[in-house]
Amino acid sequence: MSEYINNSELRINNLYTFAVGIIGHENGAHLVKEYIADIENVHPFDVISIVDRLMIEKFELNELKSGINKVLNMFYKNLINQPIPDYSMIPFLSSLWFENKELESRLISLKPIIRELNSKEIPKTKFQSVLKEIGTRVTELQAFDLHYIKKENILFPYAEKQLPEYRCQSVMWSFHDDIRKYIKDIVSLSKDDNPNMKLINRHIGDLFFAMNAIKFREEYILFPVIEKLMTNEDWISMQLQSYEIGFAFIDPPEVPDKISKQNQNSDKRILSIDELAGGLIDLDTGQLSIDQITMMMNNLPVDITFVDENDEVRYFSTPKHRIFPRSKAIIGRLVENCHPPSSVHIVQELIDAFKSGKKSSESFWIEMGDQFILIRYFALRDSEGNYKGTIEVSEEVSSIRKLKGEKRLME
Repeated sequence: MSEYINNSELRINNLYTFAVGIIGHENGAHLVKEYIADIENVHPFDVISIVDRLMIEKFELNELKSGINKVLNMFYKNLINQPIPDYSMIPFLSSLWFENKELESRLISLKPIIRELNSKEIPKTKFQSVLKEIGTRVTELQAFDLHYIKKENILFPYAEKQLPEYRCQSVMWSFHDDIRKYIKDIVSLSKDDNPNMKLINRHIGDLFFAMNAIKFREEYILFPVIEKLMTNEDWISMQLQSYEIGFAFIDPPEVPDKISKQNQNSDKRILSIDELAGGLIDLDTGQLSIDQITMMMNNLPVDITFVDENDEVRYFSTPKHRIFPRSKAIIGRLVENCHPPSSVHIVQELIDAFKSGKKSSESFWIEMGDQFILIRYFALRDSEGNYKGTIEVSEEVSSIRKLKGEKRLME
């Protein structure tokens, strides 16, 4: 791997010191002059390694993100001049690449409409229609969230297994969340009869910067590093899981024959529990087959995720309409890596409370558009009271909240 990334420990150390100086608001011109040789020879893996070390140092997240933006702006020229791998033989990365191209096209087409909205000559009668058009176009960008979901739930878990310097992904996830918020805020402002133009332009500027920045960081930093890390079987598995989540702005790619065959083989168990237990599993209050248990779990109107006593994800159900996306790539993943940095501390505090016995359950509820989501956590303990894991149960309860009176008969 060292030959591929062509990194130098000294260069990475120097660039790390440079980044710490930028985050610490030291004189930027002096820092650039001192480390210019390292900056001019920066490689994609250098950035991955630097951000990983910054995350370990526990810098305040917003300060870290702002500093990374400044640092990467100084690395931009040298990174963008480096050759990009050919992803045509890696369907998973190829799909992400084409999604980025479609995103770029949509952002470009949005610019003249934004200029028109800010024109001093625009009639008041047309202002609202142009503002509405911007709201519609930005709403359409929400479909690109599938791109980010595939990274968070498929790409990141696989990368963690092969890349010790994986913590940079948490920062990227945080930028994804920023983009989601910018889109939501812009759409909301576009519905205002007398909007704050300064606020609209700021959010639009933030959105354009963040989406283009993530696109650049994928294509010139993340993808080139991980392109050589995965096995062909990994890439096939990742592509198969991407069909379950969906594609942003592009038609679902045709499933290649070699992937179809791999999928058929992946369904075969080496040795099933049915074979070990004579076809049934004794659940104390009854005996059920694997198929019956699976059907029961997947037909409950809730999302269920199980995290074991070592904080590793071991199971999730697959109901017809899942609230929060999951992929098989998260199995065996530390639960702290399954959440954006902004909420990791909440998850950790809750699990610590379960382990200590301070709590045995906790509930949260959030609104997602018209949906009202109830999220409940339950500690699992054995007969002797030892902590054995946590179950997360999420349910869309807006219809339940509206119930009144009684219903005793089928209608």
